[in-house]
Amino acid sequence: MSKVPIAPLEEQLDVALEQKSPNRNENVDYGLKFLAAAIGGVTNPFDIIKVRQQLRTQKPGATHNAFWAIGSQMVRNEGVLSLSGGFGASMIREFVYSGMRMGTYEFFKDKLHAATNGALTREGVALKVSAATIAAGIGSSVANPADVIKVRMQAHYPQGRPYRNTLHAFATVFKEGAARLPDSPIRGGLRTLYRGVEATTTRGIILTVSQVASYDHVKQTLKNKGIMKEGVGLHFTSSLFAGFFCSVTSSPVDVVKVRLMTDKHHEFKGALDCAGKVLLHEGPMAFYKGFSMCWGRLGTHTIVSFLVFERLRLLFGVGPL
Repeated sequence: MSKVPIAPLEEQLDVALEQKSPNRNENVDYGLKFLAAAIGGVTNPFDIIKVRQQLRTQKPGATHNAFWAIGSQMVRNEGVLSLSGGFGASMIREFVYSGMRMGTYEFFKDKLHAATNGALTREGVALKVSAATIAAGIGSSVANPADVIKVRMQAHYPQGRPYRNTLHAFATVFKEGAARLPDSPIRGGLRTLYRGVEATTTRGIILTVSQVASYDHVKQTLKNKGIMKEGVGLHFTSSLFAGFFCSVTSSPVDVVKVRLMTDKHHEFKGALDCAGKVLLHEGPMAFYKGFSMCWGRLGTHTIVSFLVFERLRLLFGVGPL
């Protein structure tokens, strides 16, 4: 008995999209894209070691600041579970941040393309960069409070952890800000939760442009030149390039962001002041502290996120990026 050949999922989707009803609401597709983007993996152990490295003020190159030294020290002194610090906040942040910057990227691409009457072409870099910038600016600013809590929970506290869980951390940080502005406690609490939002937003834009836009452009170029066809191989190759590129471009801003978010005593006036002091006292390579973990986390996260993102899109029937 001969077997009936089954077409790959990509080919099945191509046929389904051709037969798709013209009355299908495009907002449903945008919603499914957001959902697919939000369901991303969180490589938390890499992230927490990176944060610990970035908070240290030793000169770059010190062996006790190496990722393996910090990781083993954490396990030895704080236990294996210390590597999962801030996991709840990471999940919240990931859902909002990734959902917004990856899930709305094509929405803004479509709207900008239509608004410019095609002047920003779909093949050009300008449209991709513009859409990524808007999506990342919104996503990173909205997710900033969860980012603050994540970093606070991942920092090292010699006297013991001050936060019992994610909810307690949110409440504690909010009260910390409220105490600074007794006449306007809500405003004070929100200011603390949005501490470092400038660096967060800047990093989010740099990261998304160098990750999502580069993934989109590399993938489009490989397909248009006939080098690779739509599928897992193309998704992996494009995400591999995007993962390294975004790690290099985002690491300096990431260091500043972490320093600002853990600056309880307000030693820094803002992102530029923080960057200037880091450069003055620790040198330019200080902006690449924790780069191995940054690349390990971002590289892995980029590959896994795009592979899962593309597969979920196909399963949801909305087509590849």
